[in-house]
Amino acid sequence: MRNLINRKEFLLYTIAGTTGTFIYFFARFTSKGLTDSVLIPVIVGQICAIVFSFFANKFFVFKNTGTGFKKACHQFFEFCIGRALVFLLDLGIAFFFVDKYGRFWINHLGLRYINYQNAFFANPMFARFIGSEKLLNEFIFTVISQVLATIINYFFSKKIVFKIQKSQEAIAS
Repeated sequence: MRNLINRKEFLLYTIAGTTGTFIYFFARFTSKGLTDSVLIPVIVGQICAIVFSFFANKFFVFKNTGTGFKKACHQFFEFCIGRALVFLLDLGIAFFFVDKYGRFWINHLGLRYINYQNAFFANPMFARFIGSEKLLNEFIFTVISQVLATIINYFFSKKIVFKIQKSQEAIAS
């Protein structure tokens, strides 16, 4: 396990991933005001996060700069395939826990008993994300989805998309 996770690399991945997650949340919840659909904002958020994450991972995290345009396009294609699994996972979570059975989870988690008029939930900066039981339910399951996405994406990127050959690792050491 120690060889699988490089601490500095994982720290950089965490920084890039956190930034990508903020981009995802911003794009998802900003586009939410444009449609009544639960799934369209997920798609918008995912597209924005995927494009940002590819470049952040390629150049900032895995330092994969010595590739030509053709190789970079191939990597982007592989990156998108890897993200497709996470994209489907995110859509599935949004559909199941928010769209289809949202009322069940709101009741089960006790979200209807929260005072959404208190200062924290009513704060203009947070209200559009967690200012009602429906929004808070969506936010909770979005966070869960993004944690799972981060773990899956790290290993997929490290082992498949931006893998460094053993000879290159020895030179870099």
